[in-house]
Amino acid sequence: MNTGMDAARRALVRLDDAAARLPTLMFVLVTQPEGGQPGGVEVRHTARQELAVVAYSSIDLLVDACGSGQPWVQVTRDQLVEFCDELDVGVVIIDAVLDLSPRYPEVDSRDQPPLDTLEPLDEHDGLLYVPSRPVRTGQHVVELELQRDRRGHPLMLAYTSPELLAAGCGEHQPWVAIRMDDMPEVVEESGADGVLLNPVLSEDARHAGPVQDWNSRSTIGGN
Repeated sequence: MNTGMDAARRALVRLDDAAARLPTLMFVLVTQPEGGQPGGVEVRHTARQELAVVAYSSIDLLVDACGSGQPWVQVTRDQLVEFCDELDVGVVIIDAVLDLSPRYPEVDSRDQPPLDTLEPLDEHDGLLYVPSRPVRTGQHVVELELQRDRRGHPLMLAYTSPELLAAGCGEHQPWVAIRMDDMPEVVEESGADGVLLNPVLSEDARHAGPVQDWNSRSTIGGN
């Protein structure tokens, strides 16, 4: 039977081969934040005791391997190579299941603090993808779906790609694309108290099936 480390050995990419074998964008494991401080990039040892970082080519692969509660950061290949050079890390473990079961079970990240501002993202298309009610072709007024945190405050969710939105909200969640420059105005008009970037919702907060409600109305929460 293959173990997680067996899979890791098959997925080892040495830094010299990064340009040829690593994707342009990756999701890299970071450690759990402590005491309000952000976590750092997680560094592991290979069977040969080489330092390695763990990365995934898609958010779906990361969640399958580590659980949806796993902290991560999205980086470019060049950023990862630069980081590895600084810390003398020579190996990247890509798309591997390292542990027999997810280390971080599913969490509902609506309880994370909302963003104060939205800063431009590196290598980004300038759009954010926001959960909404279904939208017809040519429709000019769109109702966004807000989520409440445990204190009852309405929050807008925003994702940096449709793939991250599907991973965070489920495959049945309708969405609209909004220019990042327009977000402050959209947040104000929606009545949201803040914005969460790329959160993961618990199953009970997601739509269980295709959304058939085409009425234009304000909504909070999934159905």
